[in-house]
Amino acid sequence: MDMLLAENSPIRQQLLEQKLAQFKDPKLANVLSAFIRSSVDLYPCADEDYAQLGNSRLGGLPDLPVGMDYPVTLVGRLEMLDAYAEEFDHTREYIEEHYCWSQDWDWDEAAQAFRVPMQFIAQLNCSDLKAFQSYLPREGRLLFFLERWRFSEMLRGHVYYVAEDLLLKSGKAIAEPKFDDAVCANYEYEAAYQLQGIASIKMIATDMINSDNPHLLKLAKARLQALPEPQQAMVLEALAVVDDELVPEWQDQLKGYELIQLNEHGFIPGQILTQSQWANTDWQSSNFRALLVPEQPLPYYNGIASINGHGDSRYKAPELHAAAELGGNAEDYLVLFKAVYSEHSMQLNFIIHRDDLALGKFDRIYCIYDN
Repeated sequence: MDMLLAENSPIRQQLLEQKLAQFKDPKLANVLSAFIRSSVDLYPCADEDYAQLGNSRLGGLPDLPVGMDYPVTLVGRLEMLDAYAEEFDHTREYIEEHYCWSQDWDWDEAAQAFRVPMQFIAQLNCSDLKAFQSYLPREGRLLFFLERWRFSEMLRGHVYYVAEDLLLKSGKAIAEPKFDDAVCANYEYEAAYQLQGIASIKMIATDMINSDNPHLLKLAKARLQALPEPQQAMVLEALAVVDDELVPEWQDQLKGYELIQLNEHGFIPGQILTQSQWANTDWQSSNFRALLVPEQPLPYYNGIASINGHGDSRYKAPELHAAAELGGNAEDYLVLFKAVYSEHSMQLNFIIHRDDLALGKFDRIYCIYDN
């Protein structure tokens, strides 16, 4: 039984039935069930004040176990010098003479390299999330970091598992990592939020099930193998126009920045929107006020982060890139963690192989943006 799928999650049966009821052909609904994940959406519920240790958090600084140093990337002197030369379009010699670049970084004498801090993205408290899913560790924390070295090059993400019984030191006690904007910017997550999870489902963008993504076609055909080939072909053809049957979700009426505003102001689906909250026009657009109903539960909308989803692309699926880089079959990869990244609403994916997740191994991670 695949616990990553919503069809195998008892607490998501109503959500799944509502989604599949949109499709008139039960064979088509059965195929799409293979692409609907048992997800968890995460929403900011308060600004982070670091009063708690090990809570789920987006941005700011992590609560590291005692004895663990803040993660860094080791960068050799010439490699660092080349980065400055490229950024400012000068020669190495000119940079050496006119820029005090080496003073911006901590030097590791033993490694003969500069220590460039990684960017902390999020920490997840697995104990708090175990009621919503069965595939993460039952306890402990997951810490997500992104290398900020040479931002224009391939993203490198890191996930660390911290056991429940390890003593933690507050992120408030960590010295603020030092970033040089020239080669290592740190704009996105200076703000920090406490996160709250809710059970959700995530369906892949159906237009991705095409010849560019043979692993997705393989999954679809596996659901159809009991049918005669002509019927299989008919269902696969129906997939190409299935978007026409989808009822627009409530959040589809909102612009991207409005969804971010809902998150950042602490509105969580299912909560009652009070009259005073609805009347607050300091940040709400006229579009908001037309869509939000006071004294009623807030409709579902995507959280600022989520667990167990799909990568999204107009071309090859992010999971296909992960398989090419890390090996194995693309259908065995999943988005362990996705977060809205930067003011431009870019979606950052931390992708993992399902076998590594099942074994609690987080040392093989592929990072990529939706595109």
